[in-house]
Amino acid sequence: MPEQSPTRFTMVPARRSSEPTARRRARRILIALFLAAALSIVAVFVALTSGSSKPDLSAVTPQGRDLSYTAAMNFLAGRVQDVPRADSFDPQAASVEAPDGTSAPLDYRALNWVGFTPRHFGTKELGFTDFEIHHYLVVLNDQAATQSPSPAAGGRPSATPSGGASATPSGGASAPPSGGAAASPSGAAPQAGTTGTPSPSTTAGPQGSPSPGASETPPMSAHVLQLDVPVLLDPSGPRLAASPAFSVWKNGTGKPKGTGDYTNYRQLTTEVSTESKNQILRWAAAYATGDSTALLAVTGDQDPKHRYEGLSGFRLADSSQAVQILSAIKTLDDQLVVRVRIMLARAEQSGTVPGKKGNVKPFTNFADFDLLVGASGAQPPVLAWGPAGSAAELNPYSNALNN
Repeated sequence: MPEQSPTRFTMVPARRSSEPTARRRARRILIALFLAAALSIVAVFVALTSGSSKPDLSAVTPQGRDLSYTAAMNFLAGRVQDVPRADSFDPQAASVEAPDGTSAPLDYRALNWVGFTPRHFGTKELGFTDFEIHHYLVVLNDQAATQSPSPAAGGRPSATPSGGASATPSGGASAPPSGGAAASPSGAAPQAGTTGTPSPSTTAGPQGSPSPGASETPPMSAHVLQLDVPVLLDPSGPRLAASPAFSVWKNGTGKPKGTGDYTNYRQLTTEVSTESKNQILRWAAAYATGDSTALLAVTGDQDPKHRYEGLSGFRLADSSQAVQILSAIKTLDDQLVVRVRIMLARAEQSGTVPGKKGNVKPFTNFADFDLLVGASGAQPPVLAWGPAGSAAELNPYSNALNN
């Protein structure tokens, strides 16, 4: 009998499925197809939604930032644009000059670049044009944004003073919140702070009542503008595409909202003892003047390799509101996080009259800090400090420098 070939296959007829089994399999296939169709719809929706979000430009280097800054400065100064430009843009036609050939600049106090938006216009058939629209935040001076309805005696409209960062201790924004404790800079026990109601002779800030004859303080959006500078990206380099334009600044404006002093953790809020207040007073005086020895003493740091440094050229202002305790909460380690406001003044140079330099008072303003304070003892140590909002990063002796 001949040997069977190894490549020879034996065919076995397939067995037919019964009708119920075939129906079950058909239902499973239909359900799988239905689920696949539903998931595809969801995938399309997610893709459209994610595609509408702003692109991540953190790794993109703008080409026309330097040019846009010069163009922004020219625009705010009322000068003719002398930067590289597109052929289609005529800087002379976009310039407004008085009969004497000059123009008045805009009265502003800050100009900051806040980002840019790339624009890709055109089609494959007609070609593409690339732009960068650079965005600047322009902070106006209060005189330019807030004026009284009637002119003053000198013929110029009077302006409502700035509110939020006023250095006047009796102003609405400079007083501690109701019930807050204000510490005396002399080292005695802190006194109760005022409630923020301005005295009759003081013009109130944004939170107070306006003085007679002055207009109400406008919202934040009246003091800031967005300046958009269009830059054409040409193969020969960036070019100013058109005259810059103002738009409404939408970030960081609106009514007060949110809690930034940790008092939203109501179960953790606590009072600050007199001993801790006195230590905070010592810390404030030492930090303002840069007294390293006093800072080392107030921290209670026993490491001989550690030293501490404060500011240089400042002092605590001569005011009963120079040191204020705004809030305090307990930590899990039985320590305190204390929000402290101190009134810093620029120290006068030797040989000058205290409080005056000519007829101009030295710089004076409030500064808010978070302090990590030991909760017990006759002299609770001020263990660490940082700007307001930095409580999560405060650790004992984290401000120490190595000798």
